[in-house]
Amino acid sequence: MPLANRERYRSRSQTMARKNPMKALIQRIGWLLCACAAAAGAAPGSDDIEIPVLPYLSTERLLTFYEPLRRHLQETLERPVRIVTSPDYRSFVADVAQGDYPLVLNAAHTARLAELDSGYRSIVQTTNPLHALVVVRAQDPVAGVADLWGAKVVTPDPAALVTLMGHGVLRQAGLTPGTDVEMSTADTHNNALTLLLGDDAIRAAIVSNRAYAALGEDARARLRILADTADVGGIPSIVYQCGPGSTDADRALLTREILHFAKDTPAGRAMLEVLGHGGLREVVETDQQAIDPFLPATREVFSTL
Repeated sequence: MPLANRERYRSRSQTMARKNPMKALIQRIGWLLCACAAAAGAAPGSDDIEIPVLPYLSTERLLTFYEPLRRHLQETLERPVRIVTSPDYRSFVADVAQGDYPLVLNAAHTARLAELDSGYRSIVQTTNPLHALVVVRAQDPVAGVADLWGAKVVTPDPAALVTLMGHGVLRQAGLTPGTDVEMSTADTHNNALTLLLGDDAIRAAIVSNRAYAALGEDARARLRILADTADVGGIPSIVYQCGPGSTDADRALLTREILHFAKDTPAGRAMLEVLGHGGLREVVETDQQAIDPFLPATREVFSTL
């Protein structure tokens, strides 16, 4: 990513401070026709569109991977568009709840919270399902999850859906997370995998299938999947949402443009391939119902962070 784009990333207190940008952006559907040419290195302005993205990867990777979407929306909407994020899931959820963003890229469980608690509306989601993997080093003789008793296991953010899924895998094997297994947090999926590969004190990592697939062949050759929650179907990796101030016309416009980007442009197809998301489709009611069983654990973990 060009340095100018990276430098536009700011800390959470700066990126998420402005409230209700939607109201200024979409008073009428005609805002699409407004001429707003933005230089590539221009300083943030009041008409900028900020798209918060869940911090499931490092900031550098988020900015790099979602750059094609940022560029497409900026060209289409004729307004400066910036990708922003937060330092952790708790901060992200709080920032989204306090704001009214034109577009948010959320996790399935935190997206459902944003719907129920803050009035956000989910419009599209990834087609490839999300599941959790328990990964060990390739040469580790461990035969099953139960054999991780007394071991150190690293996960992404404690509030990540994959972390919650991984805890379920440990419990099904008769292990209590934090008691029978030492739990360590690496903030992001790629950091968890990096620690597993570089720290002999860590026996296993719990990460998403998408993060594992994004590894290079050399790194994957050094690892082995011990357990996989692929049987838990219907959970998307990422959900695209509009803020509570959006109108039906706003949501229809963004849905149309995002799906066009994903299906009809080489940049969109390439972005989704790199991310392992398969494609995008519109959200339906049954998608929301599929995530509801995870809500009690989601609320519990946020209450303890």
